[in-house]
Amino acid sequence: MDTTSVPRWDEERSIAGGGRTFTILSFGDEAAEQTRNLLLSFDGRRVDWMRLPAEWGDTAARVLRRQLDASRVGCRLVLVGSEAAVLAARAVAVAGGLVDEEIMPVPIDTADRAVYCAHCHTTHLADVEVGRCTTCPNCRAELVVYHHVSRHHAAYLGYMIDAEER
Repeated sequence: MDTTSVPRWDEERSIAGGGRTFTILSFGDEAAEQTRNLLLSFDGRRVDWMRLPAEWGDTAARVLRRQLDASRVGCRLVLVGSEAAVLAARAVAVAGGLVDEEIMPVPIDTADRAVYCAHCHTTHLADVEVGRCTTCPNCRAELVVYHHVSRHHAAYLGYMIDAEER
């Protein structure tokens, strides 16, 4: 595909200089080791590390919103975990006022993808490659996982494979 909005994580793994405080959110036990390695790169700066459940959910969203409400100019956010959790947290952070340069995404697992069903407007997790199919658990549509990621919805677009034939 010539054009795509699928994240190029290696290119996005940077953060604006000059940060005064850093908040690291790590999702699940697998993210802890990666986070320990990252801590060394923030030597001499104030760093808050919050360990959250592996799956994105209401608790993680509350914690992040609380951090964003208390943040000041010069804050930076580092997100370490599954791609689905990192995308969801990034969406909340942007809605809360951060810009891309203030957020460093560090996905450690890209197997499970959040897929947004264009037909019933729900999102589900699926172990599926881009370009392959998954079944929407809500409307049972067979969805093609498209090369488009909505950073607002924090999910890949899924559309019905045989929509033209219905």
